[in-house]
Amino acid sequence: MAKKKVLLMGKAHSGKTSMRSIIFANYLARDTMRLSPTLDVEHHHVRFLGDLVLNLWDCGGQDTFYESYFERDRETIFRSVEMLIYVFDIESDTPEKDFDHFAGVLEAIEENSPDARIFVLVHKMDLVAEEERDVIFEDRRRLVEECCGGCGVHNFQCFGTSIWDETLYKAWSEIVTNLIPNIGVLESHLGDFCRICDADEVVLFERATFLVISHAQTSGADRHRPLEAGFAHPAAAAAAEAAAADDGGMAATGGGEGAMSSPPSSVARSPPGIDGAGEQAAASPPDSTMDSAALGGGTDHTAEAWAGGGGGGGSTLPTTSHTG
Repeated sequence: MAKKKVLLMGKAHSGKTSMRSIIFANYLARDTMRLSPTLDVEHHHVRFLGDLVLNLWDCGGQDTFYESYFERDRETIFRSVEMLIYVFDIESDTPEKDFDHFAGVLEAIEENSPDARIFVLVHKMDLVAEEERDVIFEDRRRLVEECCGGCGVHNFQCFGTSIWDETLYKAWSEIVTNLIPNIGVLESHLGDFCRICDADEVVLFERATFLVISHAQTSGADRHRPLEAGFAHPAAAAAAEAAAADDGGMAATGGGEGAMSSPPSSVARSPPGIDGAGEQAAASPPDSTMDSAALGGGTDHTAEAWAGGGGGGGSTLPTTSHTG
């Protein structure tokens, strides 16, 4: 059984535990407000696709904890790391200290786990005016690149995320996909399945978290949507429906109860609609469904394939990758 150690780090109140609770514990976005800050390090084991176990280390972000991470527990925390996920709060009032901590983490990773992959999440982007998001994200991405370069790290990916829309799922889908062995073989099989079903697009989800494991799309024009429209995570559609039904619903910016008010599990029971088509096909062939039990919670972590004509538009929050 393959075990992958994943560090989840960032300043206190940056949103680390909230995003973990939404993705892996089916929390509603609005319910994360009652979560208390992480003390020291919390360990969580999540089983995916039969024999892949994510050993997730959620590290508290208070200054005293970082002193311990960098000194007394340095080797314990940073050795044998497969992946680092570092979360920046876009609203932080101490950006210089945030980058000092980030640089210290990068140095410890390079010293103890030089092959670890680096993912940076610029979080709480819903608090930024939509017309300013691209500029502000690019400025933060540039600072991340400079910090990484100064520590000898040249390969990383950077995402703009929010718990109130599908950007969180898109980022974590990319992260988890990088941990799956032989993902190329899976993508090849999914492409064959897409052609056999004569589907425009097939998307493979992990059932409990609704993360996208892989997807395949036939070449040529999609008759259901314009070419420039990208795949939209079904969680976004469910969030919009839930927000419309919520009497206390408010705009996401500023902390209201706008989107993402329906957990992924409820989306999994109701396949996404097909814009403009009036129809959809759902298929789950024997080879595309892989059962595995989640540790600790009894949740069935299963991959499901949905085949259909495609969904609506994609996210407005930016994503970049950098390879030196």
